[in-house]
Amino acid sequence: MGKITIELNIPEEILRTIDIDRVRRIVEREIIIEHSVQKLHGKFKGMNLKEILKEVEDEWPV
Repeated sequence: MGKITIELNIPEEILRTIDIDRVRRIVEREIIIEHSVQKLHGKFKGMNLKEILKEVEDEWPV
């Protein structure tokens, strides 16, 4: 796993009141989501998404 260091411009008194582990989990989750979106965008690039969505609707009506 890679490690990064981020500098935040937040006053010390606020930083002492937050759960840093929770912030770390949120940032990790957002990075994974961003990466997944980029991969999906690459896979569907050049495809007719309207046609794909119509096929999905035909298979699994909501």
